[in-house]
Amino acid sequence: MKLLSRFGCVALLALTLCACSVLQAVKLKDCTYEYSHLSDVTFLEMTRSELLSIQGIARVTRFVMNPTDDVKMGFTLHMKVTNPNKGIASMERLYYTVCLDDSLQVAAGSVPENFTVLGGTYADLALPLSFSMNQLFSGRSKTSVRKLAWNMIGRGDSPSKITVNLRPVIRVGGAAMSIPKSIPLTFEYPTPEAEKAEDN
Repeated sequence: MKLLSRFGCVALLALTLCACSVLQAVKLKDCTYEYSHLSDVTFLEMTRSELLSIQGIARVTRFVMNPTDDVKMGFTLHMKVTNPNKGIASMERLYYTVCLDDSLQVAAGSVPENFTVLGGTYADLALPLSFSMNQLFSGRSKTSVRKLAWNMIGRGDSPSKITVNLRPVIRVGGAAMSIPKSIPLTFEYPTPEAEKAEDN
């Protein structure tokens, strides 16, 4: 009887953990993820202000005409994550993909992220991203990459559309559990704050 009792306690504990984990995943899914702003924007190893200089514009122009070097673009994406639930929503890892103009995937990966949002509140989630530009400079992707490069120096005809698909992960006992469907977050570059900085 004691063995059965212990087994029953273990089974009840496992079910409780599973139920709590499923609830946690639901809470993550129910959270809203809104674009806030970009920071630490770099291209050709130059900052945003350096890119807008005469030397920066010249380097970007040379890259667009002859993309021979291994050039990376990087930025930190800040998101406002709002938890409408009463309980805490948290994650331990975040998987992502980055797409240009809806269909061109330029980056994918994951970052460890011990992130928590209290019930009824919001918090800033910062996601550092980087991807190689010249490796994408071929075929139909060439147009999207060239457009983004021109937008880096304020010479684009229209903003570049960037979509980041997010898949938060939580820990269930010894295993990881992700929400069932990716969360898309779409914004345009240049962003309003970048354009405002150019005007100042």
